[in-house]
Amino acid sequence: MPIRGLLDVQEVVFDPEDIKALTAAHETTLTRLQIADRKSAMAFLVAKTVIEVAKDGDRDPHRLSERVIRLLRKPSL
Repeated sequence: MPIRGLLDVQEVVFDPEDIKALTAAHETTLTRLQIADRKSAMAFLVAKTVIEVAKDGDRDPHRLSERVIRLLRKPSL
């Protein structure tokens, strides 16, 4: 799932530079997690998580990717 589709339905507005950063973070995270199928449920979850993390104001693709990976690898209770 391309992240752009999710960005269109968010209550938070991201400017074009933000969208570039979020897209880069999404692609970096998918690559690091070895998710090849961009239409998979996991790719969708990564996209949603990137957007949620970015709502805090961070726009650095590397930091966003790091935070998303930490959140997704966090053991659930």
